[in-house]
Amino acid sequence: MSERRVPCPRCGARIVEGARKCRACKGWLGERHRGSVGSLSGREPRLARAAVTVASGVAAVIIATLTSLKSPVGEAPPLTALAPEGAASRAARDTADDAPDPAAFGPDAAEPAPPPAEPKGPWRAREFRIGDVHPLDVVFNPSGASIYVSADDASLREYKLQSGELIHKASMPAQGDHIRLLFDRYVAVLRHQDAARIPVMDTTAWDRDPVLLDVGRTPGDIVALPDGRTVVAATTDTKRVTKFELPTGVRLANITLPHATGQLFLVQAEGRPYIAALGALTHAGRPAGAWIDLFDPSESPFGATRRSIAVGREPREGDITRDGGAVFFPDRLSNTAILLSVAGVTETRKTPVGVGPTAGFLLDEDRYGITLNAEARTASVIDLSTMQVKSTLPLRGVPLTGVTSPDRKTLFVALGGTQWPPVGSGVAVIAGDPPRVVASLPTGKGACAVAVSKDGARAVVASYWDRSITVLER
Repeated sequence: MSERRVPCPRCGARIVEGARKCRACKGWLGERHRGSVGSLSGREPRLARAAVTVASGVAAVIIATLTSLKSPVGEAPPLTALAPEGAASRAARDTADDAPDPAAFGPDAAEPAPPPAEPKGPWRAREFRIGDVHPLDVVFNPSGASIYVSADDASLREYKLQSGELIHKASMPAQGDHIRLLFDRYVAVLRHQDAARIPVMDTTAWDRDPVLLDVGRTPGDIVALPDGRTVVAATTDTKRVTKFELPTGVRLANITLPHATGQLFLVQAEGRPYIAALGALTHAGRPAGAWIDLFDPSESPFGATRRSIAVGREPREGDITRDGGAVFFPDRLSNTAILLSVAGVTETRKTPVGVGPTAGFLLDEDRYGITLNAEARTASVIDLSTMQVKSTLPLRGVPLTGVTSPDRKTLFVALGGTQWPPVGSGVAVIAGDPPRVVASLPTGKGACAVAVSKDGARAVVASYWDRSITVLER
């Protein structure tokens, strides 16, 4: 069936009867010029035809009304000159022609400004594998050229930092949850559960067995005394604090405290070295209070000058000031940071910090205290002169532990998380005045321990699941 054609009412060109638009003059045709063609099926239901007629009439009225109105606005301003064509304009041309113009909808709703980008730090990261064992803790050799690593096969190992080569290995009576370097020569291996002795390895004689210090059930911590030959160790279950001589391992003296001791600090009180034993009591498995016991380790009998100071409910890893006159640590249950002066008359100052603080450190000549807040995934920066939180630093993971450089200008934070074994990864570098995150670097999965060299030029992070060591260098 051939199509019937009629003249266009605008230009006279022949068009299909019922067409909506003339192909010749591009003009739209009114309802009266389109004939009877309209339905998609070729039929003409009366209801549809009536609806089209009504809609067309309403549209005609609206158009007539609008065209009769005069705008109070004068001539439009000239168009803004376009910028020279570049990559952005070429990209715009590639988009669809019918894409909506954002300017037609007015300005977007205001959005909060993004947080400032972390300053780029001078640190670079590289990695080496340590074989088929999981690392647990790490410390630097005093030379800075190698590191000591405790592994889950109950071994203590030494690796060259430059090449990752294993150069020494010794078997231990138990795994080393933590290791401590004593007198720049001995490495003490602490197993906090299922142990009653602390093996101490002489790193100048790897062919010899470690010396075993009988400290009692569940070793907690160990510190070296200034005389260069004696150490003090503490336990949690047996609540004992014991003095030993190295390298013989002979027990010189001990005392039993009323509470479990998890941390030991060598401080300066009354003008001479004192031991500060930080411990806590539990009741029905819950924290029931914490104390610091201060005493002169050279007094006889051992612990004769002991005095106890209440310091909170559940203290965590802490730090001491450069002069040894104060101890800084967080209390996890009360979400506070505590600065305890012990040099003369004891004085306690506190301030609220982020949720779940697990460790505290001192920076910049003891001007700032920093707590690592695991539950909040932040670090609180405290001005110690006023004991007020100066800033809160967001971290890219859950902090597990940290270490400061010897000059106390930089804090390295392992972001492994608080579960064991850890599953998080990454290390944050905090420095500056005021302290801020200057670098966030990748590590292997399960960042569990961090250490820094004596000169502060290198740091390392041990990663449990990746069985690797990440080396940070300037």
